[in-house]
Amino acid sequence: MIRCNARSTLFALVLCTLTMAALAQSYPAKPVRIIVPTPVGGPGDIIARGTAASLGAQYGQSFVVENRLGVGSIVGAEACARAAPDGYTLCSMDSFTLTLNPHVRAKLPYDPQKDFAPIVHFGFLRSSMSVHPSIPANTINELLDLAKAKPGSLIWGSFGPASSSHFYIEYFRNARGINFLNIPYKAASEAMQRMVAGEVHVVTFSLGQSVALAKAGKIKMLAVGGDTRSPLMPDIPSFKEAGMELSIQTWFGLYAPAGTPADIVQRLNADLVKIIPTPAFKDKFLTTQGIELTPPAAGPIAPFAAYIREETEMYGKLTRIVGIKPE
Repeated sequence: MIRCNARSTLFALVLCTLTMAALAQSYPAKPVRIIVPTPVGGPGDIIARGTAASLGAQYGQSFVVENRLGVGSIVGAEACARAAPDGYTLCSMDSFTLTLNPHVRAKLPYDPQKDFAPIVHFGFLRSSMSVHPSIPANTINELLDLAKAKPGSLIWGSFGPASSSHFYIEYFRNARGINFLNIPYKAASEAMQRMVAGEVHVVTFSLGQSVALAKAGKIKMLAVGGDTRSPLMPDIPSFKEAGMELSIQTWFGLYAPAGTPADIVQRLNADLVKIIPTPAFKDKFLTTQGIELTPPAAGPIAPFAAYIREETEMYGKLTRIVGIKPE
């Protein structure tokens, strides 16, 4: 890594600046890996593979996705944080990895605020709340009435304490006195698989990947996250319409290890800001997953970094309200 010292002579500073600019222009000179802390096939993985293909075509160099699994995305995040800050390791992570984990994990092997350099926000994921077709509930209120009548009898497949599903379960328990049996899995995709198999009764999952299952009758969609209905499932009410006070948004971002040359980070941001909104990328890797581009998505680094700080503070307040304590 190249460092420019403030005490250097003017000549040295100019030389250092030119060297860093040359480094960014020659980047990448070898394959780049993108660490994804979630399984193959999930929204985060799909976005990362689209990014790898797009950047590979842009730079004429291989970008390879590496899935590093672990509860709460901790294993993959740590691998990214500990990688050499040279631009040849990037990581694509969901919002909870950096903004929620600090509040639900007693000890993390990485510092969410200090160990990563934000590159670009990919967009917000619309999710759905669905049940197995055998469950006699067609609305969220009917589901809650059923769960209240039979405490602990309905199984909710979550994906760890740093997940939206865990928040919903704890919210219902603390705010409404309604108890679901929480069965945590390593990933949302696994929880959904278990529900399709009939082993789980309730799941929150990405809207884009839920649509085909709902239309095939393999799951029953009750509501879609957010304030408005989705054009993907216009007959399904939004969380707001369904009377849900809590609607958690998942979003995805691309990062580099802290200390990665700023010119490389800025170059990646500038190129991705152009790539992400294009139909070739957006339609194939975002819309199909139920991901929408609203600010700070596909924008500059500074607003993205500020948004991360805001979300971290928000989850700190929410965990206290819901009553979730670090484990």
